[in-house]
Amino acid sequence: MIIDCHCHFDRMQNPQSFLYENELRGNYIIGMTNTPRHFQIGFPFVKSCRFIRLALGFHPQAIEEIYSQLSLFKELINNTSYIGEVGLDFNKYFINSKSIQLESFDYICACLSSQKKIISIHSRMAEREVINILEKYNISTPIFHWYTGPLGLIPRIIELGGYFSINEAMTLSENGRKIISHIPLNRLLTESDAPYNKKNNIISALNNLNIDSKVIYSNFKTLMNTIR
Repeated sequence: MIIDCHCHFDRMQNPQSFLYENELRGNYIIGMTNTPRHFQIGFPFVKSCRFIRLALGFHPQAIEEIYSQLSLFKELINNTSYIGEVGLDFNKYFINSKSIQLESFDYICACLSSQKKIISIHSRMAEREVINILEKYNISTPIFHWYTGPLGLIPRIIELGGYFSINEAMTLSENGRKIISHIPLNRLLTESDAPYNKKNNIISALNNLNIDSKVIYSNFKTLMNTIR
């Protein structure tokens, strides 16, 4: 059994085969979507799944194309307990949409402020701004996906009740391992970020860190209890 808190099975070549195989194995999978419309299309396929869930997303890298779907995002919130991928991305390729990203993420967090949800966060080069908005709306237990930000912000995320989903690629890089070493063991979760991330073997990631999969399962159960 594996715990995958962040993958994009809707972008795989054969999503239905992926769902079938992982249901048989009893793997816990949270699938991200990049847009509310993608969620609408995919949700019927996972509705009857026991171990697999689909998250409602609003990806910051696609913000200019999907801004008109913000109202749809709000309409769909009550269809799922899982939100992602949402957040901010201020790297050089997306910095021009900074203003609309901030507006959209603020709106999304306002919608989620009184909700019990599992939220997977994208925060590349915008970690401080993401945390500020999460704190503003009292969003607790967010999962920071593939965190690459300053070590000094990790305590603020922990204080929020946050978790970090780590992947094999992180365990193979010096910076990734440094970041992981600063995260309390009880706040670690695992992810693949497949199919975008090619170094996505969760078992290998845990072996690289000498972490027992039971630790991740325990953390996952603790997080799941927050939405029950």
